[in-house]
Amino acid sequence: MEPGQSRVNQAEIARALGLSQSTVSIALKGDTRVAKKTRDAIKAKAEELGYVPDPNLFALSLYRSQSKTEKIVAGMAWVTNHSTEDGWKETQMIREYRKGAADQARKLGYQLYDFWIGDPEVSPQRFRQILLARGIRGLIFPPQEKFHTKIDFDFSDFSAVTLGYTLREPALHLVSNHQHRSIRLAYRSLQKLGYKKIGLVMSLAVDSRVAGSFSGGFLSMNPTLKGKGFVAPHMYDEFSIGDFEKWYQKWKPDSILVSGDSSWKLKEWAKAKGIKVGEDLAFAELNLMTMDGSMAGVSQRAELIGRAAANVVDSQLSHFEYGIPEQPLRTLVEGVWVDGATAPRRA
Repeated sequence: MEPGQSRVNQAEIARALGLSQSTVSIALKGDTRVAKKTRDAIKAKAEELGYVPDPNLFALSLYRSQSKTEKIVAGMAWVTNHSTEDGWKETQMIREYRKGAADQARKLGYQLYDFWIGDPEVSPQRFRQILLARGIRGLIFPPQEKFHTKIDFDFSDFSAVTLGYTLREPALHLVSNHQHRSIRLAYRSLQKLGYKKIGLVMSLAVDSRVAGSFSGGFLSMNPTLKGKGFVAPHMYDEFSIGDFEKWYQKWKPDSILVSGDSSWKLKEWAKAKGIKVGEDLAFAELNLMTMDGSMAGVSQRAELIGRAAANVVDSQLSHFEYGIPEQPLRTLVEGVWVDGATAPRRA
């Protein structure tokens, strides 16, 4: 809308189509009580006339609804897709994602409900009907169990966001840690602590789940093979002690960045070899979940990522943005470095 131009309101849309204002109002919210053909016509006319929601009226409406004794005014869905209903709970990071999402949803006036879209007894169409019957229009998809997952579901009446890069189709708005910057932060933090030859040991599967951000960020800190501090990353399909030790002897790192299964595998290797972690060799975790000082590394701030996901869904709902977005947006949360015993300052 140009400065000085009067704002198109819902009454004008209603007059243009010969409908009531209340019908236009609920249709723009995606309410399925209005036939889809009519909703589509209203949406098209709103776009033609240049209608945009008045943010001041929305804020007033939100204030009124949240000023009531009952704070929870709507629902959001936490939609999991693991092979079992509770499979996602085995991963601490996903549990923290949900905690952050639930806390923020509550502040925004929503209750976060758990749904399992992978239930073999419930068809996608039936799942959709259940959500609509309960008035739930906002969906949060945590990381998928399998990388490059495709979900066959009609998103036309829903606002959705995915956490991480594991959902290939459809392409939804996304919230994730900024892993490329996280590994660069870890690298620079180790350098400041006095480490000169920093290596990366990681499963290709772990790197794939973050769209290559870890390996890409690591290599961006080593732009040339000529630098005497360069250490090639050790990436593997299946971890092999023999292959790792060949790499270790060739590059002789004084510190190693780890994540996923490489974290515990290298700890076991160091213990078996009598290598004192923090004295003979430093380790830094790229997805630090325990901030008690026992391990150095980067916290990806899982709860904050969950909060950001709830905000993204709320923003879509408040602007009546439903369906698969034409241009999916990414919200990337910065990690923070945490000092720990596995990477003390070098003398």
